[in-house]
Amino acid sequence: MIRKDFDIARLIAVYLSGEITPDESTRLDAWRDEDKSHEQLFQKICSEENRVRHEVRRADYDVNAGWKGVEKRIKRMSFRKRYMKVLQYAATIILPGLILVFALMNVPETQLPGDSVLLAGQQILPGGAKAILTLDNGETVYLDKEVFEEQARLADKQIQVDSTTLNYRSAQKLAAQTTPIYNKVEIPQGGEYALVLNDGTKVHLNSMSSLRFPVTFGADKREVELVGEAYFEVSKTGQPFIVQTKGMQIEVLGTTFNISAYPDEEYQTTLVSGSVRVDAGEGNSLVLKPSQQASLTPGSSDLHVRTVDTAFYTSWVRGKINFKDQRLEDIMKTLSRWYDIEVKYADASLKNKRFGCNVNRYESITPFLELLEATENIHFKIGGKTITFYN
Repeated sequence: MIRKDFDIARLIAVYLSGEITPDESTRLDAWRDEDKSHEQLFQKICSEENRVRHEVRRADYDVNAGWKGVEKRIKRMSFRKRYMKVLQYAATIILPGLILVFALMNVPETQLPGDSVLLAGQQILPGGAKAILTLDNGETVYLDKEVFEEQARLADKQIQVDSTTLNYRSAQKLAAQTTPIYNKVEIPQGGEYALVLNDGTKVHLNSMSSLRFPVTFGADKREVELVGEAYFEVSKTGQPFIVQTKGMQIEVLGTTFNISAYPDEEYQTTLVSGSVRVDAGEGNSLVLKPSQQASLTPGSSDLHVRTVDTAFYTSWVRGKINFKDQRLEDIMKTLSRWYDIEVKYADASLKNKRFGCNVNRYESITPFLELLEATENIHFKIGGKTITFYN
C-alpha cells in the first residue's frame, strides 16, 4: 500500500513539474476518478495556497536529509534522468507533507503487530433518532431530527411527533371503525426512536427493529407485533397487553420489561418489574418474576429461565451498552446495528475472543476499539464504515 501511495505522490509531483507523460496522466486521472476524496486531496495539494506554503517551508527544509529518506523507499527502483528534476521538485516542495498525508490516509499492508490503525479523520459516530412510519394507507413518513414537515402532515391524524418520539395518546377511535387501523414504525441501522401508544404505554425501539400496532386499542386486549429489540413501559388499564414476536408471545397487565428478538439470535425477555407470561407455543409457557430472563433458541420451543441483573440488559435505554465476557462477534453484531457499520475478520478465530466492557452509546466507537487494542490480543483497521479485525 505504501508503494502505491508513493507512486501516486510521484505522479502528482511530475504533474506539478510539467514532466508528466500521457501514460502517467492517464493513471493519475484514473486515481482521481476512483474516489471523491482522491480528487479533493489532489485539488488541495495543487492549490496555489498549498504550493506557496511549501515554497515558504523550502528555506527551512533540509533537502539532502529529505532526499535520503526518499532514497530509502526507492533504492531498488531505477530511474531515468528525466526523473531527477521531478524528484528534486518532490523532495523540496511536496514530499515533506505529502508522504505524511498518504501515511495517515492509508494502512500499510506490512504493518507491524501492535500498530493501531485509526485513520486520520475516520470517526465512526453513533446512531441517532430516526425512524420510518408507515401509515394504514401505505404512506411512509421519514422521521429524524428535522421533523417540521412531518408534524404538519401528521397533525390531522392526531399523532404528535418531535425529534425523538411519536405520540398516539391524542388519537381518537372512529365511531364507525369495525377493524383496527394499524401503523408500523421501523428503525433503520444506526437509529432509535420512542413511541407512546394510545393507552399511554411507552416503547423504546432499538436499531433494526420494527413495531406494528393499532392506532387505537380495542376494548378486549392490546396487542402489538415486534421484530428486534424494544423496552416496554406498559400502562395499567385492566386489559391484557400482548407482544407477539416470531418465537414468543409475552402477555402482561402492567409492567416494565425488555425484549430482544432479532432474527437468527437468541430471543430474550427480561423482566424489570411486574409480571409477564412468556409463551413459546406447544404448551411451553411460564411466568417471570422481576430480575428473571426467559430465553429461547430460534427454531426451538424450550424456554430457559435465569436470574439476571436487569440493568445489564436495559442499559441501552439509558445511553450505555454493556458487555460481560461475550464473544467479539456477538459484541460487534450489537454495535454494528447502532453504529451502522460492517465488520470483517481476517481470521475467523477472532470471533470467539471474549471481552467485557461498557460503551457510551452516544459517543464515537473509537474508545471501545482502543480498549480492545490495549489488550494486545487483537488489532483493527478502519476503512470508511468497515472495521476489520486481525491478529
